[in-house]
Amino acid sequence: MRTENCGKGKVPVYKQADQPSRWRCALPIRPYAAPKDLFTPFTLKRTFYPSLPKRLPVGRYDMWTPDRDALYSSLMGSKLGSSGGGKLLAIGDMHLGIHPSGVPADLPGLDKLTPASALKAAIAFAIDEGVDGVLFAGDLVENMNARFEALRPLELAVANLKAAGIGVWAVVGNHDADALPALAATLDGLELIGLGGEWEVVPIESQGRTVATICGWSFPNRHHNSSPLAELIRNPPTRTNKGVPMLGLLHGDLNGSGPYAPFRRTELDSVPLDGWLLGHVHVPSLGAATLPGGQPFGYLGSLVGLDGGEPGDHGPWLIHLEEGGGVRPEHVVNAPLRWEEIEIELPEDVLPEAMGDLIWDKALQVTSALHGRGVEPRALGLRVTFTGRPKGQAELESWVADKDRWSKIRRAIAKTEVFVHKLRTAFELPIDLQRLAKSDDPAGLLASDLLLLSHPSPERDVLLQSARRDLEEEVGSGRWHEVREMRHYADPLAEQALVERLQRAGTRALGALLAQQEGNRAEEEEAHA
Repeated sequence: MRTENCGKGKVPVYKQADQPSRWRCALPIRPYAAPKDLFTPFTLKRTFYPSLPKRLPVGRYDMWTPDRDALYSSLMGSKLGSSGGGKLLAIGDMHLGIHPSGVPADLPGLDKLTPASALKAAIAFAIDEGVDGVLFAGDLVENMNARFEALRPLELAVANLKAAGIGVWAVVGNHDADALPALAATLDGLELIGLGGEWEVVPIESQGRTVATICGWSFPNRHHNSSPLAELIRNPPTRTNKGVPMLGLLHGDLNGSGPYAPFRRTELDSVPLDGWLLGHVHVPSLGAATLPGGQPFGYLGSLVGLDGGEPGDHGPWLIHLEEGGGVRPEHVVNAPLRWEEIEIELPEDVLPEAMGDLIWDKALQVTSALHGRGVEPRALGLRVTFTGRPKGQAELESWVADKDRWSKIRRAIAKTEVFVHKLRTAFELPIDLQRLAKSDDPAGLLASDLLLLSHPSPERDVLLQSARRDLEEEVGSGRWHEVREMRHYADPLAEQALVERLQRAGTRALGALLAQQEGNRAEEEEAHA
């Protein structure tokens, strides 16, 4: 141990036994001290941020101080397991250059919820964890127009990793097919794999040894209609290091059929690799299943949920490289913005003015459960579905439809700012549909159609085909062209989408019709009284 001037004054430092090139601060770490004192964990290296002079006298050190707002994520490193062969950090779709949609414009700390902020937290974690390399699975940048906004956060990330002695590799996705090669040409330290749509094998070396080999492919253009794996199956990669894991890094559409490099799961299994890290789909699935040989595969998911259609866990993946060639993925759930879809079953006699309280009771349960897992996002957006068979559904529907009434409902729960992003209803009518369907009035006909929609049958197919014909002209109109390019576009004419749409519309129409009939009867009774 000795004392060094680290830019914050003289502090005692010691050399790590397992990583001789690194020095760590010997001062006590108090990560949850007052905000002004939140500079831990301190990692001391013979390196420095690019904002400092590029040459300093040998023996001078710089103190790495991650963003305090991202500190919780880097602290998670102490909780994660270690591996004997090495570690990589794998990052899925980031889409730098855009901001998450659906977040209230006046939400505190809005600028801390972006993909750029999530990247900053991921890089802080990678450096603190001492990984051997960082991998990006494509779509680092939203598009060519966003490249200038994406340049600075990407430049800082690569420079800080390089300063820490950590290499950076990436494949090109469909969104950044033009932007990423242009940016990489200006960045020192970012190595693209498989440019031009040609498979490439790259070794990842750390401290004089090869810890992994990456087999990667990049989009040559924004659209690629065929499977990129066909060529790799014909010419499989050759292993040069026995016992060193070989991982596939690929951006594409698993089991898809569109213009975004579609491929099949059976193709993945046909290539003798130890695992596959996939980009393109924003829902993480790595670790949920393995190939027949036991190799992990799946999507890394988006680094942060870019809108309410990306709920659940998000963040980078720590890839443990086990001695002997095994691979073990571990999700680091540290996205600054999180989305959750929740259901609230309403009691039969609920009043509209009580629905806000029910939302916040549920929000407290959800947020407390997350905090209990150690997941503490800066912001949490809720997409709420009200279910049940309450009375007075027309009034409840009116409350849900009045966005001005509920959109500003907020609650700060510990470190998390909770807001309501979207409300919808999926009520069941408090009536006997079977009995009502026996009548031949409009309400009975609607009840019959709702019963018909509940189970597959030739009669339901006829009803769906009629609805499809009515909607085809609208869906084919010019304004839908842009909708099809949206990130979570789903075909509104697909069978399940039509069923759900007709059920919602039919239930609301039947509820309104019955309420009107009830009102008419009440007026008649009052008139005869």
